[in-house]
Amino acid sequence: MAKQARSLRTHELVLDAAAAEFARHGYPRANLQHVAERTGLTKGALYGHFASKEQLARALTGHLDTVAAEILARYADPEPPARERLRALCCELAGRVESDVRFNAALRLMLDEAPAAPEPPGLLADLRALGQPAAGALADLATVILVGAYCTAPDLERRGLAERVRALWDAAAAEESAQAGNGTAAR
Repeated sequence: MAKQARSLRTHELVLDAAAAEFARHGYPRANLQHVAERTGLTKGALYGHFASKEQLARALTGHLDTVAAEILARYADPEPPARERLRALCCELAGRVESDVRFNAALRLMLDEAPAAPEPPGLLADLRALGQPAAGALADLATVILVGAYCTAPDLERRGLAERVRALWDAAAAEESAQAGNGTAAR
């Protein structure tokens, strides 16, 4: 039993070290030797837990899929309106980026892969779907805000990301209210 518990702790340690490496360098530049050094393992021992860099990346993106599905499920109810749900969802996701190194790394891995994809992968597609059909533009805005805020934050310095996302949503709402008050339509 003690050996299994130690193996599980090491497995988790490897995932955290790999997450830090992927978050900082992205998939192409991530170095498994650095992961091994962070964990105090030899590279051979590291391969005993994960056979490849790709397998480590899949484990992290699987974590993102699981967490994102749980979060998205909380916002699936059509009430309150889509705008409020998308705002709350983006703020929660941004908070998760700040607090969960594995989520942060998986998001980086997903975004590194996104330019080659004809449709937005996983979480981004789910964000869009949440706002469809009536609020498709809002869902696109949510995607742009979350991804833009993430991409403009310095590597591994995601503190304050949730607050910046909230501020962006508040600014967009204030602009829309001002335009509505002036009788001008938002473009």
